[in-house]
Amino acid sequence: MTYAVAGLALMVAATLVNALLTTKVVKAWQAVITAPPRPRNAVPAEDEPTLAVAEGERLPAFTLHTPEGEATESALDGQPALICFLRPACGPTRDSLPEIERWAAANTPSGARLVAIVNGAEDEAGPLLEAVTPLTGLTAVEPSGGPVATAFGVRYHPSFVLVRADGTITETGIGQGSLPALNLLTV
Repeated sequence: MTYAVAGLALMVAATLVNALLTTKVVKAWQAVITAPPRPRNAVPAEDEPTLAVAEGERLPAFTLHTPEGEATESALDGQPALICFLRPACGPTRDSLPEIERWAAANTPSGARLVAIVNGAEDEAGPLLEAVTPLTGLTAVEPSGGPVATAFGVRYHPSFVLVRADGTITETGIGQGSLPALNLLTV
């Protein structure tokens, strides 16, 4: 009789372990099935471009060399902002300009600031500066890999950082199509 009870207890334990493992497998499959499909040429998740700043962090220290003089991150104190890193002769940057313009039209009247940093050669930045300068007084041109881009970890263009009035980063976006998602988060 004791062998029967021990056998029954062993069977119950094996059944419980099997049920737990089956539940984990089913949940993992559900996550795979319900995940949005990735384009065939998509970069693998571990290689996806990121910035050195992330949501929830404070704005890093930086100094912009604008046509009006130097401006630091303190120029944004108390004001929400969208910081754009753009590159001359970049198709995705050009395609993002209407979205940047819409963001500025929707948010700057209520006090938000737009900051545009053009990464590239100054002699190539003219048309891009002409497009963004009417939207903001905070424009700067710096070489690729310049100090502000380095502070934010920018390696891909366009890149965007949305900042709350208290200096906390609320969203980041990289590449064409990332700004419309930020547009939903008007400040």
